[in-house]
Order: sequence, then C-alpha cells, then structure tokens
Amino acid sequence: MEPIHWNIEGMTCSNCALSIKKYLESEGASHVNINPINGKLSFENIDASDFKKLETGIHALGYRVVQKGASASPKKKWHSTHQMRFLFTLPFTVTLMLHMLHPWLPIHWIQNGWIQLSLCIPVFVVGLTYFGKSAIKSIANQMPNMNVLVAAGALVSFIYSAIGLLYYHDSHYFFFETTASIITLVFLGNYLEERTMQSTQHALKKLISSQKVMANMIAFDDQHQELLFP
Repeated sequence: MEPIHWNIEGMTCSNCALSIKKYLESEGASHVNINPINGKLSFENIDASDFKKLETGIHALGYRVVQKGASASPKKKWHSTHQMRFLFTLPFTVTLMLHMLHPWLPIHWIQNGWIQLSLCIPVFVVGLTYFGKSAIKSIANQMPNMNVLVAAGALVSFIYSAIGLLYYHDSHYFFFETTASIITLVFLGNYLEERTMQSTQHALKKLISSQKVMANMIAFDDQHQELLFP
C-alpha cells in the first residue's frame, strides 16, 4: 500500500508529534513518521474511506490536517488560530486586571463579582473549548500534553471563584482574572512559538534551496582506466 503524506499544523513540540503518532497507531496505521518541526506526516495501512475520521481525530487533539494538494492559504474559521484566540480573549483579560488599579482609579464597578464572572465566561469558554478538548483526547490516548495543565489550572480557578461568588459573596475568593490570564497568556505563548517555528522553517527551506549540489561523473577510457569529471 502506498504511504499517505499529510502536513500537520499546530504542533509545537515532540510530545505533540507523539500524541498524533499514538493516535494513528491506535486506529491501525503503521510506519507512522512525523516531524514536529516541518509538520510532515506519513503513514500506511489506512483506507481512503477512513481519512475523514483520522482528520477529525487529529483536529480533536488540537492540530489541523493539511492534505497534499490542499490550498496553501485556506480560509481560516473564527477562533481557528492561536492569534485569533489571543486577540479575542485579550480585551476581557485586560479589563479583569483593572481591579488591581482600583485603589488609584475610580473603577469600583470592576470589584463586582457578577461583572467579573461575565467578563471571564467568554475567555473561559474559548479556552476550555481548545485546551479542554485537547487535554481530554491526550489523556484518552495515554499521552497527556501541556494542555492538561492549562485546562486544569483554568478550571480550578474558575470553579473556586464561582463558589466564592455564589456562597460567600466575598471578593477575597474571586480569581476570575487568574482564569483569564492563564488562558490568554498561553494562547500568546503558543502564537509566538508558532511564529518562531514558521520563521525557522522558512529560513531552513531558504538555506536548502541556496545550496549547490555538486556531482562527479566517473567514466572509463579504452584502457579501462577510471576517469573523474567534476
């Protein structure tokens, strides 16, 4: 069977590649080779009818499949990139952080727990949609990734703050800005890491294309003496 070649977007470390490899092997794929640097993936023993299922499974892990021959610049869906998620969550997080300035600025309204909850929920939903799904899938594949820690930290701080709001009505129990900060800063880190990897890949491809390939031709004369032509 001919090997299948795909490109994977969204990988940031070798553990990401291991998660995808283990998932594919659990679905029956063999000879799985994946490079976390350039996103190249190859595997065998999978029928074309199972491709959609594999794409869905890889997407659930938090990565995107770009099949060979796909459009180089596909239209990106809303919140489909780390940059989009970061830009969406940033205004809510910055507003939540303003409560730290309330001794010097007249922004006492931000101390209201219900307002903090309302500002935190959009960030929490976007964060758990991405980190939560990836964390659950990685645990199911017995390859926990960094998103497990991110999802756990955001979930615990949100639940603790919600209990403090509902039962104690005391701002000392509010850590909604912590929940938002965890999610927003990790999205920023993922975006910066993604940009760094893309620039590195671009530099490597440029270096490879600039290299000259030298070859020598070996021939024999009528005396059977070896001749070398540069």
